[in-house]
Amino acid sequence: TNVSRETNMAEHNEIGKIGEKVAQTFLMKHGFTITSLNYRTKFGEIDIVAKKDNRLHFVEVKSVKVRNFEEIDTLRVKPEDNLTWAKWKKFVTTVEIYLKQYNQGNLGGVLWQVDLACVYINTEIREGRVKLLENVHK
Repeated sequence: TNVSRETNMAEHNEIGKIGEKVAQTFLMKHGFTITSLNYRTKFGEIDIVAKKDNRLHFVEVKSVKVRNFEEIDTLRVKPEDNLTWAKWKKFVTTVEIYLKQYNQGNLGGVLWQVDLACVYINTEIREGRVKLLENVHK
């Protein structure tokens, strides 16, 4: 069973990478400028930092594999369910570190929000759909 677990992990990572690319393309098509990808600190990672209308968007990408896009609204486990409270706290800490670096420690005047890009990937037809949940809070 170890082999199948490794295969699943590899596939999971692959789906994550594909999801991030799909989300990036989606954001650019919708007028966002990508300023940073996979920003890492010891606390966590921000998948995408983008800018639109003078506001920074910290985008967490959550991807799932689907057989068809009609089932998106009826999924038992939705992509956003994977953003746990613990992950959220690490994410917000990472955002604060980014903002301090970005703005040389001065947090006044920077408008920002956290968005969640839920990416649904149909591997059979090699297509992805994005549902952007804007300004999410826990």
